[in-house]
Amino acid sequence: MKKILQLVVSLTIISAVCAAVLAFVNKCTKDRIANLTTEKTAAAAKAVLPSSVTALDKKTDPSDPSLEVVIGYADAAKTKVAGYAAPGLSKKGYGGEIRLMVGLTPDRKVVTYRPLAANETPGLGAKLGDQEFSKQFSDKNGTSLKVKKDGGEIDAITGATITSRAVCEAIADACARVDRIEGKAAAADPAAEAAARAEADRKAVGKLQPLTDDIVRKVISKPADTLKQVPGGEGSKFPSYVAKDASGATVGYAVVGTGRGSGPNGDIVLHILFGFTAAKMPARRPQVNLNQPDVPMTDMEAAQRTAFAQALADANARLKAIAD
Repeated sequence: MKKILQLVVSLTIISAVCAAVLAFVNKCTKDRIANLTTEKTAAAAKAVLPSSVTALDKKTDPSDPSLEVVIGYADAAKTKVAGYAAPGLSKKGYGGEIRLMVGLTPDRKVVTYRPLAANETPGLGAKLGDQEFSKQFSDKNGTSLKVKKDGGEIDAITGATITSRAVCEAIADACARVDRIEGKAAAADPAAEAAARAEADRKAVGKLQPLTDDIVRKVISKPADTLKQVPGGEGSKFPSYVAKDASGATVGYAVVGTGRGSGPNGDIVLHILFGFTAAKMPARRPQVNLNQPDVPMTDMEAAQRTAFAQALADANARLKAIAD
């Protein structure tokens, strides 16, 4: 027991001494490291600016006060902007975050770039700073760069497509930073905007499947001999149905309810066919999702659950209108 205590005390003392030494070294080197980082950043900024620059200024990114954009002017009076040196970041590198200093013309074409920080695979992604790779970006619109595998113009580094994509993203980030310090909206990329709209439409509405009698019968609580269509009501794209048996007695209703939800994956609209009993109670049958059949009712995200609840409330309101 005594030996164990001696060992614990010895290890504690050694740990304390090591911690004190590390703290002292950190204190002595912290400012020097910060200065070296600042010097490296400043040198990279000068290296990527257009050759016509004769005077410099700086502006802080309003969305990140720790980052500055260097503005290069073609005249000493600083009246004509010749280009920018902007930090660009991407968290999608193979080894984590990639930071670049990107040189841009006033119309957001790339002059060149210099890596500031990257932890990519040696011999592969680490080639992101090689001239053979970086020269491809010169004079290209920095807001819409893609590797050829994604339909763009950039030849990816062999065996390092992820790194190459991250470089494109970091350059786009630098362009967005310049737009912010100039108080402008991000430069438009028509292809990207069209793709985003198409994706938003797909998530919001999906593809409507036809509302047939067979689908209607799936939600009716009892077998029906006849289905009578009635108007779905104001704002509805679909009719409602009253189901009757051979004697003419009502055995159920089928009503489409529409609901909307908004979540981290975007907006969503659900058109759901609900079945109701003759007593206007929800039928114990599965509902039919008319525009997103690939979304299981039991596995909905928050936006879908919100949309579903709204759709049920909408269907109940429509049911009341046709059953009264």
